[in-house]
Amino acid sequence: MKKVLLIMVILSLFIGGTAYASHYMYAKRYLTFKWTGVDLDHTYHCANNGSHTYCWSWTGGESGGSYLSGTWGYGDYGDSKCTSSNWGCRFIYGINGVCHMEANRGLYTSGKTVHNAKGYWLSHALYGTYGTSGSWVACKTACWLWW
Repeated sequence: MKKVLLIMVILSLFIGGTAYASHYMYAKRYLTFKWTGVDLDHTYHCANNGSHTYCWSWTGGESGGSYLSGTWGYGDYGDSKCTSSNWGCRFIYGINGVCHMEANRGLYTSGKTVHNAKGYWLSHALYGTYGTSGSWVACKTACWLWW
Protein backbone atom coordinates (compact mmCIF):
# COMPACT_ATOMS: atom_id res chain seq x y z
CA MET A 1 0.00 0.00 0.00
CA LYS A 2 2.84 2.40 0.81
CA LYS A 3 4.41 1.77 -2.60
CA VAL A 4 1.14 2.52 -4.38
CA LEU A 5 0.72 5.74 -2.43
CA LEU A 6 4.29 6.81 -3.16
CA ILE A 7 3.82 6.12 -6.88
CA MET A 8 0.58 8.11 -6.89
CA VAL A 9 2.28 11.07 -5.22
CA ILE A 10 5.17 11.01 -7.70
CA LEU A 11 2.81 10.74 -10.69
CA SER A 12 0.67 13.60 -9.42
CA LEU A 13 3.71 15.86 -9.50
CA PHE A 14 4.11 15.20 -13.23
CA ILE A 15 0.42 15.09 -14.15
CA GLY A 16 -0.56 18.03 -11.94
CA GLY A 17 1.09 20.50 -14.27
CA THR A 18 1.93 24.04 -13.31
CA ALA A 19 0.14 23.93 -9.98
CA TYR A 20 3.26 22.23 -8.63
CA ALA A 21 5.71 24.35 -10.58
CA SER A 22 8.46 26.06 -8.68
CA HIS A 23 8.12 29.48 -10.24
CA TYR A 24 8.95 32.19 -7.79
CA MET A 25 7.31 35.57 -7.70
CA TYR A 26 7.51 38.71 -5.64
CA ALA A 27 6.47 42.35 -5.61
CA LYS A 28 8.52 45.50 -5.95
CA ARG A 29 7.75 49.03 -4.85
CA TYR A 30 8.87 52.59 -4.98
CA LEU A 31 7.60 55.67 -3.19
CA THR A 32 5.53 57.67 -5.63
CA PHE A 33 4.36 60.63 -3.61
CA LYS A 34 2.94 61.91 -0.39
CA TRP A 35 -0.78 62.51 -0.34
CA THR A 36 -1.98 64.71 2.49
CA GLY A 37 1.04 63.65 4.51
CA VAL A 38 0.65 59.91 3.78
CA ASP A 39 3.42 58.06 1.92
CA LEU A 40 2.08 55.99 -0.98
CA ASP A 41 4.05 53.22 -2.70
CA HIS A 42 3.55 52.18 -6.29
CA THR A 43 3.74 48.37 -6.51
CA TYR A 44 4.10 45.84 -9.29
CA HIS A 45 4.72 42.11 -9.40
CA CYS A 46 7.39 39.95 -10.96
CA ALA A 47 7.44 36.23 -11.77
CA ASN A 48 10.12 33.87 -13.00
CA ASN A 49 9.30 31.35 -15.73
CA GLY A 50 12.33 29.17 -15.02
CA SER A 51 14.78 31.08 -17.19
CA HIS A 52 13.85 34.76 -16.98
CA THR A 53 12.06 37.10 -14.60
CA TYR A 54 9.33 39.33 -16.00
CA CYS A 55 7.62 42.24 -14.23
CA TRP A 56 4.20 43.70 -15.02
CA SER A 57 2.08 46.71 -14.25
CA TRP A 58 -0.78 48.15 -16.28
CA THR A 59 -0.95 51.07 -13.94
CA GLY A 60 2.55 52.34 -14.79
CA GLY A 61 6.12 51.74 -13.63
CA GLU A 62 7.30 48.14 -13.81
CA SER A 63 11.02 48.66 -13.25
CA GLY A 64 13.36 50.48 -10.93
CA GLY A 65 11.72 49.49 -7.69
CA SER A 66 13.05 47.63 -4.69
CA TYR A 67 11.89 44.32 -3.26
CA LEU A 68 8.78 44.59 -1.07
CA SER A 69 9.26 42.46 2.04
CA GLY A 70 6.85 39.61 2.68
CA THR A 71 5.91 39.05 -0.96
CA TRP A 72 8.34 36.35 -2.12
CA GLY A 73 6.76 32.96 -2.74
CA TYR A 74 6.13 30.16 -5.21
CA GLY A 75 3.17 30.26 -7.55
CA ASP A 76 2.02 29.70 -11.11
CA TYR A 77 3.84 31.83 -13.70
CA GLY A 78 1.08 31.43 -16.32
CA ASP A 79 -1.60 32.62 -13.91
CA SER A 80 0.54 35.57 -12.84
CA LYS A 81 1.10 36.54 -16.46
CA CYS A 82 -2.59 36.14 -17.27
CA THR A 83 -3.70 38.57 -14.57
CA SER A 84 -1.35 41.11 -16.15
CA SER A 85 -2.08 40.57 -19.83
CA ASN A 86 -5.68 39.39 -20.14
CA TRP A 87 -8.14 42.16 -20.95
CA GLY A 88 -10.63 40.54 -18.56
CA CYS A 89 -8.33 41.53 -15.69
CA ARG A 90 -8.01 45.21 -16.48
CA PHE A 91 -9.80 47.61 -14.22
CA ILE A 92 -10.47 51.32 -14.12
CA TYR A 93 -7.75 52.83 -11.96
CA GLY A 94 -9.20 54.48 -8.88
CA ILE A 95 -12.65 52.97 -9.51
CA ASN A 96 -12.05 49.19 -9.28
CA GLY A 97 -8.64 49.29 -7.60
CA VAL A 98 -5.11 50.64 -7.79
CA CYS A 99 -1.63 49.21 -8.36
CA HIS A 100 -1.75 47.38 -5.01
CA MET A 101 -4.73 45.31 -6.16
CA GLU A 102 -3.10 44.63 -9.53
CA ALA A 103 0.08 43.38 -7.83
CA ASN A 104 -2.00 41.21 -5.47
CA ARG A 105 -3.71 39.61 -8.48
CA GLY A 106 -0.32 38.73 -9.94
CA LEU A 107 0.76 37.20 -6.64
CA TYR A 108 -2.55 35.38 -6.13
CA THR A 109 -1.29 31.81 -6.65
CA SER A 110 1.62 32.39 -4.26
CA GLY A 111 -0.76 33.37 -1.47
CA LYS A 112 1.17 36.61 -0.87
CA THR A 113 -0.03 40.22 -0.95
CA VAL A 114 1.59 43.65 -0.94
CA HIS A 115 0.30 44.32 2.58
CA ASN A 116 3.62 45.96 3.56
CA ALA A 117 3.35 48.68 0.89
CA LYS A 118 2.96 52.22 2.14
CA GLY A 119 -0.66 53.27 1.75
CA TYR A 120 -1.93 49.69 1.42
CA TRP A 121 -4.15 50.11 4.46
CA LEU A 122 -6.04 52.81 2.57
CA SER A 123 -6.32 51.07 -0.80
CA HIS A 124 -7.34 47.81 0.89
CA ALA A 125 -10.06 49.61 2.84
CA LEU A 126 -11.40 51.14 -0.39
CA TYR A 127 -11.07 48.23 -2.86
CA GLY A 128 -10.40 45.01 -0.96
CA THR A 129 -7.47 42.67 -1.55
CA TYR A 130 -7.86 42.11 -5.31
CA GLY A 131 -10.01 45.05 -6.36
CA THR A 132 -13.78 45.43 -6.36
CA SER A 133 -15.60 42.12 -6.29
CA GLY A 134 -17.03 42.40 -9.82
CA SER A 135 -13.66 43.17 -11.39
CA TRP A 136 -11.99 40.32 -9.47
CA VAL A 137 -14.69 37.84 -10.52
CA ALA A 138 -14.17 38.89 -14.15
CA CYS A 139 -10.41 38.41 -13.83
CA LYS A 140 -10.69 35.02 -12.12
CA THR A 141 -13.05 33.89 -14.88
CA ALA A 142 -10.80 35.19 -17.66
CA CYS A 143 -7.75 33.42 -16.22
CA TRP A 144 -9.46 30.26 -14.95
CA LEU A 145 -8.49 30.96 -11.34
CA TRP A 146 -11.45 29.15 -9.74
CA TRP A 147 -9.48 26.53 -7.80
